[in-house]
Amino acid sequence: MKNIFSSVFLVLLFSCTTNQNIDNATWSFDSSTGNYIEWQSENTFANEMTNAAFGHMYNFEYEKALTFFEKALLYDPSLFGPHVVLAGLAPDGSEKEKMHIDKAKENVTNKNETSKKFVSLLDLPRKSRFWPLLGSETHEKWAEMREMEPKGKLIHFYYAFTIPGLENKIEAMESLLSELRDGVGDSESLSVTGDHSYMIAPIINVLGYYYYGKGDKEKSKSLFEEYISLYPEGYNPYDSMGEFYFNEGDMDQSKIFYEKAIEKFFGATPANEKLRELNKEE
Repeated sequence: MKNIFSSVFLVLLFSCTTNQNIDNATWSFDSSTGNYIEWQSENTFANEMTNAAFGHMYNFEYEKALTFFEKALLYDPSLFGPHVVLAGLAPDGSEKEKMHIDKAKENVTNKNETSKKFVSLLDLPRKSRFWPLLGSETHEKWAEMREMEPKGKLIHFYYAFTIPGLENKIEAMESLLSELRDGVGDSESLSVTGDHSYMIAPIINVLGYYYYGKGDKEKSKSLFEEYISLYPEGYNPYDSMGEFYFNEGDMDQSKIFYEKAIEKFFGATPANEKLRELNKEE
């Protein structure tokens, strides 16, 4: 999760147990219970690939998310959701980016208004490395989607992530956490279907960065430690802790955690880049 500390400040300016194997997670969501973004497919394998991709996407493990989204499209080329995410993972201005944008817009034509609003994120300028889901102009669209379907947890997550103001972000993300972990919250917003508990770990991670940005480093560290305990087989928890120690100036501990991230997944790009930087300083 490279440079999310700084990204938080840039944003301010401008879904059992959570250590399950999300690569093999199955889709258990009933889309008929609300006006949700229509990610589901009639193809079971496509749904499993999409659900696994979500797990990695929430955890900022984009290297793995990309593979699963691409696989979902192989099982069901009619999906629009994977194309939205893959457009953001393609090089800026590339033919691949254009293809994903065109296919997302083509495939969403006969879907509901929430889905169309989601695809309209692609119309925003590419100002963030996390475009089109995050960026300085995305919150209005997530807020509109949240009004369309307040029970949508993907929507709630990105609504909370993009709302202006650090205190507002913490409040909205903690509200989502309370809904998923404790079943407590606004009755209109609480889930009525599906198991979203795999979102708890990445929410804890995001809160770790927010509390660091607030200056509460002790709480931030405890949240990153909890993230590791909830998602020990992932690679981003160790990347996050590595970044914590890096920002604290403890390069020895930082290196240990970045090495652990690479041990979990050798293709962890941010950890590899940071480790090369650390090794040059020795």
